[in-house]
Amino acid sequence: MNTIGIIAEFNPFHNGHLHLIQKCKELLNADRCIVVMSGDFTQRGAPSIVDKFTRTKMALSCGADVVLELPIYYALGSAEYFAKGAVSILNSLGCVDYLCFGSECADVSHLTDIAKILNSEPDLYRAILEKEQKNGSSFAAARQKALFSYLDEEKISYQDTVLSSPNNILGIEYIRALLDINSSIKPFTIKREGEEYHSQELSPLSSASAIRTKLLESEGASSISFSVPSPCLCLLKDYQGSFAKSNDLSAALLYKLIMEQRNGYTKFMDVSEDLSNKISCALKDYKDFESFCDRLKTKDLAHSRISRVLCHILLDITASNMDEYKKDGYTGYARILGMNKASSELVKIMRKSSTIPVIGNLKEANTAFEKDLPKRLFDETLTASMLCFSLFKNTILNEYRLPLIIQ
Repeated sequence: MNTIGIIAEFNPFHNGHLHLIQKCKELLNADRCIVVMSGDFTQRGAPSIVDKFTRTKMALSCGADVVLELPIYYALGSAEYFAKGAVSILNSLGCVDYLCFGSECADVSHLTDIAKILNSEPDLYRAILEKEQKNGSSFAAARQKALFSYLDEEKISYQDTVLSSPNNILGIEYIRALLDINSSIKPFTIKREGEEYHSQELSPLSSASAIRTKLLESEGASSISFSVPSPCLCLLKDYQGSFAKSNDLSAALLYKLIMEQRNGYTKFMDVSEDLSNKISCALKDYKDFESFCDRLKTKDLAHSRISRVLCHILLDITASNMDEYKKDGYTGYARILGMNKASSELVKIMRKSSTIPVIGNLKEANTAFEKDLPKRLFDETLTASMLCFSLFKNTILNEYRLPLIIQ
């Protein structure tokens, strides 16, 4: 039997996620599923709609065997950092056979060919990339142009949406990360089913975006009953906190922006000199988080990129710290958020084969870390969650007092 790994946000868990776990287990003859899941902030630069422990319970009730937390620097990173941080954790466990994901392309060999080109950067590809950037194209647009030109030259067929479809992009980054570290984990993809990534249509296979929108409306969880598995619906209906919105961060962000204005914002991850100056100049017009993102976004800087930057500033996520984590092989640890009762043997295997600390009860953290960097990353991740717990009326105040979720 095989062990599959899945990298996810489950924001919140829905029928598409259930299909991914069940289908991959079936096709790969797998009896174990390890999930690396974002904590209380997500890759689009926003707080998760419900806390990480509730989403862990959702995943465990729908086929996941163990849920690990993706540290904050990677959860709030670009697609590249998100992928490299999560893949590093799965690879370090030493017991994962396949990395599974849904994609619009659904052809792992095609995605792998592209990943290899992006990693090796052949001369022709590099020349076109640099030319397009000099002509004013954003990196994403220049990369797509360079890739397609190279594929044409090499007579390699491709789908012209491959780099404009969100799950394809993440899939390529997962494969690039696996190739970078010469991992023995094999990538595996299935066709992403249901509504498009940004669709607001509700259906049995709705996008997470549509579900979040409905949850934030007055009817709440009752409106999404056919879009999420029944155990997840019950957890959403009984949720004790408030469903999180980016604008709930507005006051905390304004305070942080004012406090850092004198020195500028370039020390924070992904903040250029130009963007730092733009933030400082726009601060006088600040109203709330979302409108400030709209005020700062440009053709080359998408709303999600600006959202991530503002979260980096709010949470003290610095470029220098990220550089240290990168140099240390994406410094990590495996923090278990929850596990199924039948998965105790899998956890024993993880602890024995892992090359990074595997932490269950948080009291283990006092003695688990042999190096300072992973402990610092661990502490920063706890701090980010503490902010969410306090802002979104969650009853969790101290994670050290929480028992490991076992269900």
